[in-house]
Amino acid sequence: MAKVLGIIAEYDPFHNGHAYHLGEALRLTGADTVITVMSGDFTQRGEPALTDKWSRAEAAIRAGSDLVVEMPVIYAVNNAGYFARAGVGILEALGADFIAFGSETADIEALKDAAFSRTAMSDAQESELKALVKEGLSYPRALGRVLGETEGPGPNDSLAIEYLRYMRSAEPVTIPRVGPGHGEASSSDANLASATQLRRMLRSGEDVSGYVPETTLEILKREETSCGFGDPEKLFTQLASLAARADIIGDLREVYGAEEGLANKFTEKFRYTSSWEELVERLKSKRYTRTRVQRTLIHMLLGLTRDMVKAAPLYGRILAMNDRGAEYLRGLKDSDGFMESGVPVIDNVNRALREHPELEAGLRLDILAADIYNISLGRDLYSNSEYVKNPLKF
Repeated sequence: MAKVLGIIAEYDPFHNGHAYHLGEALRLTGADTVITVMSGDFTQRGEPALTDKWSRAEAAIRAGSDLVVEMPVIYAVNNAGYFARAGVGILEALGADFIAFGSETADIEALKDAAFSRTAMSDAQESELKALVKEGLSYPRALGRVLGETEGPGPNDSLAIEYLRYMRSAEPVTIPRVGPGHGEASSSDANLASATQLRRMLRSGEDVSGYVPETTLEILKREETSCGFGDPEKLFTQLASLAARADIIGDLREVYGAEEGLANKFTEKFRYTSSWEELVERLKSKRYTRTRVQRTLIHMLLGLTRDMVKAAPLYGRILAMNDRGAEYLRGLKDSDGFMESGVPVIDNVNRALREHPELEAGLRLDILAADIYNISLGRDLYSNSEYVKNPLKF
């Protein structure tokens, strides 16, 4: 019987650190099948991915994953709790025996204790946490203060805690992060660089061949030649157009994350800016962190409201698989081609829209997200449409 390893990732781009994580996870678990749940064309930090979800799924398969499933955009461009709930929910529905994640401490018992403390927080503590985040504290620092710790968890530990809060059946496996930390630019290790640094290097035309597997490098070169790299700056025209029409198309204050003055600030400030970076700089403040501003800008483009987030359906979209992944997936489907677990995993958007109306709200946003991404790169909208794209097979 297959032992299944689950990984939640963005792979933006897939680099040597990710390869190390995958290799260690396989060594520690002895798994023979790897399922990756991955964000789509937009990432948790509120930016378009460097390359689209299809090319990143291909990179994952060529690096050792057997099945890559897309996380709905509602969850992918959201806070750590939503991101973790979706990733864990999809992986456990797919029968993952293990879920492996990186962390700063690599102390699974300490992380479990922190997850328990987070889940057991009182209503008063929850209110305090929300208030501190609204005041501008990062989520990890705010959580640390509420729980009486001198320092909050690191960014990887913070996400690990959220994974553990939602895990019910899979066994957690934590692997110490090597090389530069989350968001750091460089490392003393000659062949390791953070995804943040690699995106900067690639967008400025620098050589990254020492930091990514050869298969990733081939894909990056192909995508750069084909349409260029995804870049938040390429979204500015769409955002400016949205701001200019705000009074006509509806109240942007209904957008998730923009309810407390950010929408008004957006429509007031956009005429004084000429780039994504200028806009973000004018909008961010102690109260509105860069990440919150960027996520909210993506939510505005999507028309994502708080009610839509609260009612978000959970499902997965198959992006890519190899023979092993396809065989594993066949064993999990019911007669209609859907998972028996209650979390649909779909391979055809058109059929899902016809037969599963409960998924429509989420799928329409995924379709829109892909269109927005493709428009920003000047790609042909039909050939790259979600309606005609099918899972990649290797």
